[in-house]
Amino acid sequence: MRYSLIRSTTALVGALALGATTLAAQSLREQTREPSTKSPTQVISVNPFLPLFGYFQGEYEHRITQSTSVGISGAHMKLDDVYTSVDVKLRLYPQERVLEKLGISAGLGYGRVKTPYANVCDPFVGILCVPDKPSASAPTFAVEAQYQWLLGRGRSTAVAIGGGVKRFFIAESPNLERVVPTLRLTIGYAF
Repeated sequence: MRYSLIRSTTALVGALALGATTLAAQSLREQTREPSTKSPTQVISVNPFLPLFGYFQGEYEHRITQSTSVGISGAHMKLDDVYTSVDVKLRLYPQERVLEKLGISAGLGYGRVKTPYANVCDPFVGILCVPDKPSASAPTFAVEAQYQWLLGRGRSTAVAIGGGVKRFFIAESPNLERVVPTLRLTIGYAF
């Protein structure tokens, strides 16, 4: 009886040790695994707060390779002036986990700037009072850095935060801001 109890205990301890080793190896595999082919290849995201104020920011991004993606984004926001733009972006992920972690992008697009102060003139100036053009449209160039997380068991919830700078190539109006900061806080669906 004593011999069978020792053998059963030894077998139980061995099974637990083997199970713990297997779990540890599996956990290590999970941590060091390469992204599988079942990883999301596309993300649609929007800023959920801007519509509360009557503005919009959204993006669609599609994986090209393991470290690059292409996307299209649109925004309508007010700083001092009202900016509306659509851009095509090429994004590089230096850690080679496309759609996740650090991403650096450059984008070309087209935008419109409208100033609410365009027709304000000083009546005392008289003949020198020439109203500025109320809006201008022009090509744009933008650079941006972001960090994106894919959350959940299926990694289908995308959360991104970032910022950058956008240049509007406006030649007509000296009173419009040509270089503006860009901020990004988006939540979306990865599939």
